[in-house]
Amino acid sequence: MKYYDYEWDLDSNGIYLDSELDTDKLGWKAGDIFKFVNVDGQQKFVKVDKLEKFMRGYSNAKVE
Repeated sequence: MKYYDYEWDLDSNGIYLDSELDTDKLGWKAGDIFKFVNVDGQQKFVKVDKLEKFMRGYSNAKVE
């Protein structure tokens, strides 16, 4: 998916998404966590799956 015409704010504390971006379509939920990785030279955030989240002991982790 590519998204155009959205404004994002970045600072050392995080990324602030455009209020018009509908993250419900992405399946993101409160409590989801992401890790910063390098994949073939491209920096990206990857959603941590439920099992990894649980194994690492992050709060509110549930394995369904």
